[in-house]
Amino acid sequence: MEPVELDITELAYGGDGVARHDGQVIFVPFTLPGERVRAILALKRIGKIAAPVLRPPLTGPDYGYRNRITVHNRDGKIGFLGTDGRTLVDVKRCLLAADDVNAKLEVLRSRPRPRPHYSVRADEVRGEAFYQSNRPLGPALKKLVSESIPSGVQSVLEGYAGTGFFTGAIGARGIRVVAVESGQAAAEVFRKEVPNAELVEARFEDGLEEAMGKIGEGPSVCLLNPPRGGLSPDARRLMARALPFQGILYLSCDPPALARDLLALAGCWKAEWFQPVDLFPRTAHVECLAWLSPVSSPAGSAGH
Repeated sequence: MEPVELDITELAYGGDGVARHDGQVIFVPFTLPGERVRAILALKRIGKIAAPVLRPPLTGPDYGYRNRITVHNRDGKIGFLGTDGRTLVDVKRCLLAADDVNAKLEVLRSRPRPRPHYSVRADEVRGEAFYQSNRPLGPALKKLVSESIPSGVQSVLEGYAGTGFFTGAIGARGIRVVAVESGQAAAEVFRKEVPNAELVEARFEDGLEEAMGKIGEGPSVCLLNPPRGGLSPDARRLMARALPFQGILYLSCDPPALARDLLALAGCWKAEWFQPVDLFPRTAHVECLAWLSPVSSPAGSAGH
């Protein structure tokens, strides 16, 4: 694994230096703007992937994209915690939040209530279930995931399905979806939003075998969208075997966790390509969509 030379141009949220290489945005810890460094990319170092194929990143607006924010209330101030995790910074307007969210923040600031924390949400974010927070990029992400499922696939086993954000778009292609979701609040929304899809309400590692029994005959794909920590040890063990899928689509919100999981699955599944998704602009976080094919399949035989 050869290091690459990078010029650090700015700092990201969290303090990592930001560089660009072959159209990729790369975050490098312990660096400063103006420095030139030699670095080994994360997927190579942790995942032992020698030459990852990176597609151009999916991007959206840098500001005004969030449909919810969490603010804190202390000593007459309402805002965000500083970099030390303790100091409260009074915030009249959040540049990352959508206009309607900022309007609700203004109302809250004018009539604060005696609570230490507030979740300020757009009208479409309901209840306690998880929703994608990037409003303008949401449809593009949904389209990307749906269209990354190869033509001819008849069914999808969707792990960590949440409220069905991707399920409806996949079903619109005429593909049958069997979803697995453990959160009660998310499952309630799922049943209302995508009533035609089948839902196994369980942890992914507990519901996988039942879901596999429901997907039926014909070509199928597994879609994984786990939380930031990635797959649990039990989930990694269950996925690290030969399974009746044409491939696995893995959407990750933490590249190191993705690299760790791919290394665990490498005996049976090979990463063919990666698609960065800048779902949280102006922060250090980046999502990544990966297509994994069975190791016995010819390279490049799956995906678009």
